[in-house]
Amino acid sequence: MKRRQFFKPAKRLVSFEEYLQEILILARRIVEISPGKQRFTSAQFELALVSFGDLKALKTEMDPDINVQFPKLECDWLAGFDWLDLAVSYHDADAIDYFQKKLGHPTFHEAYNQYKTYIRPDCALRHHEQSAPGCRT
Repeated sequence: MKRRQFFKPAKRLVSFEEYLQEILILARRIVEISPGKQRFTSAQFELALVSFGDLKALKTEMDPDINVQFPKLECDWLAGFDWLDLAVSYHDADAIDYFQKKLGHPTFHEAYNQYKTYIRPDCALRHHEQSAPGCRT
């Protein structure tokens, strides 16, 4: 009788720079989901989380088979909203959910208002404001 292997292979240890390189490649890749229909991968949402410095949310979205050595992340609102807007424009359900939940946080809400007013008035995020709980945008 053969024994099954119960041990998972070790997680691949990746530097932050390697992780960013891999995720940027994935973020630019277009996936065909059916004939004539395309979408980007969910890597745009991961890049948004990196840009926002939201390590807790990022770890829930990352590939579970890698272990990244993260430096202290700092928030870059512009990059974060640009990547989040791209992810939302491709109907990434996790990105939409994240956006709607974060709108309840005053700092995020204020940064978003400035983004949509001064940077990108035509952003896809606007289509998901009203369904956010407690949103007064």
